[in-house]
Amino acid sequence: MTDTRIRTRPDGSIDTGFYMARGRHMRSEAAHRMMGHDTSAEKRQTPRARRSFFSL
Repeated sequence: MTDTRIRTRPDGSIDTGFYMARGRHMRSEAAHRMMGHDTSAEKRQTPRARRSFFSL
């Protein structure tokens, strides 16, 4: 978060979609940490099984 350049679109406007997605990701990670779940892939020993609607 030390980068002070603002990401812009080709027309010069601020890329709000990028910043909204980044905020959602950061908020999700914080919520997972609050619940005691580690979200970092480095600490995961085995890959998680993929779950879908059909595997329930």
